[in-house]
Amino acid sequence: MEGYGLTETSPTLTLNRPDAFRFDSVGQVLPSVEVKLAEDGEILARGPSVFSGYHKDPDATREAFTDDGWFKTGDVGRFTEDNFLQIIDRKKDILVTAGGKNVAPANIEQRFADDPLVAHVVVYGDGQKFLVAGVWPNEAAVEAELQRRGVAGEAREAARRELLGQSIERVNAQLASYETLKKFAVLEPALTVESGLLTATLKVRRKKVYEAFGRSLAALYEAP
Repeated sequence: MEGYGLTETSPTLTLNRPDAFRFDSVGQVLPSVEVKLAEDGEILARGPSVFSGYHKDPDATREAFTDDGWFKTGDVGRFTEDNFLQIIDRKKDILVTAGGKNVAPANIEQRFADDPLVAHVVVYGDGQKFLVAGVWPNEAAVEAELQRRGVAGEAREAARRELLGQSIERVNAQLASYETLKKFAVLEPALTVESGLLTATLKVRRKKVYEAFGRSLAALYEAP
């Protein structure tokens, strides 16, 4: 059963229970605490189990709470119609488009998790009119599919990109128009723990990826 909380909340705020669970959520709010969403979707909490501040660090404590005493978790979420909490992304990772739309990149990226052709996708586009993505293929799976289709020679590169484009379109069909990926770049080398671009638990280090591949991603806005 999955739940949600932080060290500062001692630690649990929500929990899926045997008599009340939803697999795409982190559960319902425990009766001992209060949880609500700020206007920007950040999850706020208060209650007797929520800490009162950081030891000898009044500035960090002040930053951690709203003016009326709610602890700011740093996570963005939403409540389902039956009051289960879903985590969308870390607030610091939210992209804001030129049109003012807030986009959680992880919410898009995780939709590629079941695609055998794709190893990683990283969404890019803070402050831009539309979103783009870097795509790192699962080379073995792509190669196997090209062989299955009998693609050889000079046609391979175009066919490879077409395959990945179909993966992008499949996900785009699930998204709101402002979330769709209008362009993508097939990038290398692969993201690895050794390169510092993945954590030990194989999560993408977004800031590091932007630093390493930002020029290639930004170039997508210049291309016709």
